[in-house]
Amino acid sequence: MIAKAPFWHTLPDPHGHADAGRFILPVTRPATVGPDGNPFVMGGVALAAGIDALQQASEMPLLWATIQFLAPSHGAETLEISCEQLGGGRSIGQWAVDITSGERHFQRISAAVGAREPSDSHIFARMPAVPHPDDLEQKLPDPNGTDDNLIGQVERRVALDDPDRGIEAVWTRSRAGFALDAPFLALVSDFFLGAHPRTRTGSSLDATFRFIQAAPPGWVLTVTELAAFDRGTVSGQARHYAEDGTLLAISSQTGVLPRVPVEHWEPDSAIGGAIGNA
Repeated sequence: MIAKAPFWHTLPDPHGHADAGRFILPVTRPATVGPDGNPFVMGGVALAAGIDALQQASEMPLLWATIQFLAPSHGAETLEISCEQLGGGRSIGQWAVDITSGERHFQRISAAVGAREPSDSHIFARMPAVPHPDDLEQKLPDPNGTDDNLIGQVERRVALDDPDRGIEAVWTRSRAGFALDAPFLALVSDFFLGAHPRTRTGSSLDATFRFIQAAPPGWVLTVTELAAFDRGTVSGQARHYAEDGTLLAISSQTGVLPRVPVEHWEPDSAIGGAIGNA
């Protein structure tokens, strides 16, 4: 089942006021990853929902956001999202976002929104030369991927895979045709731990997302460069480009390596998908 509407869109809290920065995200199957019977909201979806709520509360576009993944959201039916401005002025604001469910605290986000105008735009980063997605094979599905959870909502094709150098380039496209806006790109950036056999099935500690510009629906190329494995963790960064080479966003992440590496697996379905941080 492909979600027809963005499953990270938040709603004003019915028990509060949207102008007070309080929102909710009803948890639906497309927002989740993990094994059958124990799904949880993917960290990238939580970040996307936090960005969506933040942009509504501030009425400004995202500049950057960094999220701490404090606990998995197993069993949560609704996420409660609280946004508070901590500093800044009329053109740029500094905000904090908390994502909870009842007494459980799942994520904390620090972010900045807004724009300083007028301003010149110049992009230094250039997309590497890679094959077009139409000429590539699909990325192997996650072993817990299904056609109705988060893994089934996107199509992914591998343009470059060099584990020895810690580099992967993957084209990603929403099967529903969602625009390449800040929330969706933030979601895509959280496939970071799928970039290397040693990191798959690890868990994310944090993620930082810097939004440059949006693009119409289509493919986005994520070029991930791992920096190091150290103290049982992995660190690295990624850049995200539109099909025409336009830089859309940059991101980075710290993840905890799995205790038992997943070197490979045999896909049990034909679903195109990705390796998440389940």
